[in-house]
Amino acid sequence: MDINLRENVSYNNMGKDLDNEKVSVREKLCYGVGDVGANLVWTTVASFLLIYCTDVAGLSAGILGTIMLIARVFDGVSDLFMGVLIDKTNTKWGKARPWVLWSAPPLVISLVMIFSIPNMSDTNKMIYLLVVYIFMAAVCYTANNLAYNTMLSLVTVDQEDRNIMNSMRFTLTMIAQLVINVITIPLVSYFGGDQKAWTTLSIIYAVIALAAFVTTFAGTKERYKPIVQKDTKAKEKTHPLKTFKVLCKNKYFILITLAFAIIYISLGLTSGSRIYYAKYILGNEMINSSMTMYNYIPTILAMMIMPKFTKKVGKIKVLFSGFVLYGLGLIVQIIGPTYLPGIYLGLVLQGIGHAALYSCLFAVVGDVVEYSEWKDGVREEGLTYSVTSFGMKFGTGLGTAALGWILALGNYDGTALVQSASAITAIKSLFLYLPLVITVIVCIIWFLFMGIDKLYPRIKKDLDARRIEN
Repeated sequence: MDINLRENVSYNNMGKDLDNEKVSVREKLCYGVGDVGANLVWTTVASFLLIYCTDVAGLSAGILGTIMLIARVFDGVSDLFMGVLIDKTNTKWGKARPWVLWSAPPLVISLVMIFSIPNMSDTNKMIYLLVVYIFMAAVCYTANNLAYNTMLSLVTVDQEDRNIMNSMRFTLTMIAQLVINVITIPLVSYFGGDQKAWTTLSIIYAVIALAAFVTTFAGTKERYKPIVQKDTKAKEKTHPLKTFKVLCKNKYFILITLAFAIIYISLGLTSGSRIYYAKYILGNEMINSSMTMYNYIPTILAMMIMPKFTKKVGKIKVLFSGFVLYGLGLIVQIIGPTYLPGIYLGLVLQGIGHAALYSCLFAVVGDVVEYSEWKDGVREEGLTYSVTSFGMKFGTGLGTAALGWILALGNYDGTALVQSASAITAIKSLFLYLPLVITVIVCIIWFLFMGIDKLYPRIKKDLDARRIEN
């Protein structure tokens, strides 16, 4: 059932040619700030919930892993449900943008709650953590982040503007992740290192995150209204399952969903195995910090100039080239797995390759939405983004799980000062070999994707003509 908060909804500038209204730099920045808010919640949880639970709340890492696995099940269902809900939302603010605002208060409150586990029995702590984590991840974060991602295809139909918005967003994202990872533990220590310190810090992050979400809502607007054919206005709306079946016949929809899942499996493997590689292959776990810097800083710098390349050659060629560069970085590291300058060089190449990923990946989903509307007459931003979001979460979850499985298969022993040969092979496989195999697969996906950039000018012209006609 549609959510109609206002009859005769008015979308801004629908009488104009959407190409004539470019998105201002201010609006692009306001959009990008939203992901800073999301990372103040999600990066904080992903990076520090484990150490908080084990060292402050007194829970085991195994329990936390089980809780996260259960939450992933709810996540998969909530993504699809939220995608349909966004597509059926119809308000004076648009369809996705209001959800960024509505979901913000419960999301930031859940951040404070998850870092404020009450002093009670371990069983009750586990129940509390399970309920709060599912509420935060599968309900609040899904609603907020899925709506935020969907906004990209609704704010503008201009490819260049989308590319720039996406680059600005992920530049701010990478800076936010760096800052959060650098300052969180020192701040917790400054506040006393106890339960009160974590609660205080989570409140600070929550207030900043809420301000970021409000900025995104207030500083952006949805411009695009889906085309309604004159002869189909009176017909009943298509059931979401039928729409999903139509989308599954779209080869680009299938390819982008696979790309999200496979890419995020690799990210889950490499981010989790980096500390093991530094400690047991390079012999010093403190090198992990410098490895992170050599990876992140090139990404941030390269993202600043990435829109120029996407404008010149197109998003898919940039993505293909970025993953080729990423693969070269892995090959450099495989050639000299213990040679530190080579490791750093490989990380720089991977960081530049990641700039292409973060600059273009979500913008490509917008192109897939419009390809589906052009080819099949189906434009479902929420459902499309929800499926790719599910692929992302499934990939991250599987990558994280595979990290533990492969270490166990290699007989890794966390109490041993020196690891066995099989454990060393397992660590190298996680950090080098498996990511290289995945990179080759992703390059094949982008090669199969090349046609959409060539088609897009025609798609855009035809959709503009339909919009004027209807």
